[in-house]
Amino acid sequence: MKEAIYKNSSFTIEILYHLGMYENSIHFIFDHESKKCALVDPAWEADLFINRVKDKGYDLTDIWLTHWHGDHINAVDEVADKTGAIITAGINELPYLSLNNEIRTVKDNEIITLGKTQAKIINTPGHTAGGICFALDGHLIAGDTLFVFGAGHCAMPGGSANEFFHSMQKLRQLPDEMILHCGHDYGSTTRTTMGEQKSGNPFLMIDDEDDFVRYRNGIHDVSRAYPMQAMNKNEVYAFL
Repeated sequence: MKEAIYKNSSFTIEILYHLGMYENSIHFIFDHESKKCALVDPAWEADLFINRVKDKGYDLTDIWLTHWHGDHINAVDEVADKTGAIITAGINELPYLSLNNEIRTVKDNEIITLGKTQAKIINTPGHTAGGICFALDGHLIAGDTLFVFGAGHCAMPGGSANEFFHSMQKLRQLPDEMILHCGHDYGSTTRTTMGEQKSGNPFLMIDDEDDFVRYRNGIHDVSRAYPMQAMNKNEVYAFL
């Protein structure tokens, strides 16, 4: 299991890679002053997460969900039952989430807090109907909306390649220096910036919606393999 740590003035992001059947990346956000921790998309190893937070002297108070797929939520109820953590998810994801615990919903551009740490909600439907990203100071936690030089599929209930196109246009507006954190380690590197993705990720380079839909629904999955490598715009448009 691979790990990474990103320290900010008010919070630290820690990531555990390659957990479970689908090798998920699990993100911990530790707010320094309040000693609170938010866990993003807990799956597969509830006790591992709970003990890790406790051993660092923090309280696991929040669970933040990027989307409803089972490989991102299968430990949510267990973590919530054992810690009392509050679950937060996008409002448009609620019809698809099947959890025993109450869910707090958030909307686009809403600010949520963890102690003194703030995260802005960015609605990014497409992979799912109500998928969201969490934008913190200098960091974007994107779940399966965006991978390193790739992106999630649109094949399950609530998915839409057309909606996904418009979500990508929103992500193109983010600062180049923002560090991207993904729900799976599918790319050629684990550390990347939005600037690197804008210049090498085909999903952020296609300007026409119809071309994007054709690429997402047909071309991408039969033309590329993991780990994903950067592409230039000429290579992308050769497929179109």
